[in-house]
Amino acid sequence: MNSKEIQRLLHRDCKNSSGGITSLAYTLEKSPNILGNKLNVDCEQNQLSFIEAIELIATVQSKKTISAIAAQIDHIVVPMPRCADCGQDVLARFLDIAESSGRIGKEIKSAVSSDSELGRNLSQREKQRILAEVEQL
Repeated sequence: MNSKEIQRLLHRDCKNSSGGITSLAYTLEKSPNILGNKLNVDCEQNQLSFIEAIELIATVQSKKTISAIAAQIDHIVVPMPRCADCGQDVLARFLDIAESSGRIGKEIKSAVSSDSELGRNLSQREKQRILAEVEQL
């Protein structure tokens, strides 16, 4: 995925946010037309700045954009646990994530083993099982 495709993800999330681009523009004290043009990768006269992109990503909680950026550098995004500031809570949430990740790893390992339906070539059913496990995280 290239940078224009990533910007298209952000553009779509901004359009689909509550009130759309117009509402976001007023929230960020920008002109709706200019913000719309900055988000549109086909509009060359206005360019979205790095700071503006960060503000928009945070405002619309664009997980797809952040995940696509992380994928560009071979990383993934893991949500921060929502818990009190207690170390016990953080540890418990971390262990929940580790347990879920282990289940996903087991599913993937099983799917790509030589005795799976298609060996290392995942079948559509196996892909759907893996995606379902990932979505549960």
